[in-house]
Amino acid sequence: MMSSMVACSGPSASEKASASFHNSVSAARDALFEEAKATNRGFFDLEESLGLRGGAEELPPEMHQYVMGDAATSVEALNRDMARSQRRTKSGTKAALIGPRIYTESARSGTEQIQREAKITIERCVDSRESPRENPDGSLVADGSGIVHNILYLKRDEDGTLKIFNGWMEVVETCPINE
Repeated sequence: MMSSMVACSGPSASEKASASFHNSVSAARDALFEEAKATNRGFFDLEESLGLRGGAEELPPEMHQYVMGDAATSVEALNRDMARSQRRTKSGTKAALIGPRIYTESARSGTEQIQREAKITIERCVDSRESPRENPDGSLVADGSGIVHNILYLKRDEDGTLKIFNGWMEVVETCPINE
């Protein structure tokens, strides 16, 4: 009678090292995503506050903890336009934030270099259908509410803070994050 013995042992040293590396990469990616989510949430909340106030001629200093570069320039221009038009978000309302999630699709046309510069890219939607914009007389702005799909590109500022430095947006009928 022959008996066979199969040696049972744990993972090899190289398998352990590979698993450890994978786990540390995953943990680092998870931590980066959590940081991006916090930046996104702070940015969204401040955007909402500015909308209710009717924009601003200059960005408040706290906005610079969330945006820099082209993103800061765009946000400032949008808020300045809102302030000058005297439009504001209808009092007592708030848009809904959907997401974010890590954006894993290929770069949008014209954003390849921006995506390469990004430490992380996220996407979100902002549903403002229940939070419309109003004209100074209280009438609703015709195109002042809807669903906006954003892709936000984040990288570290000189001080090490993760900030939105660029973005892409599109008005959509349904948020692709829900699908």
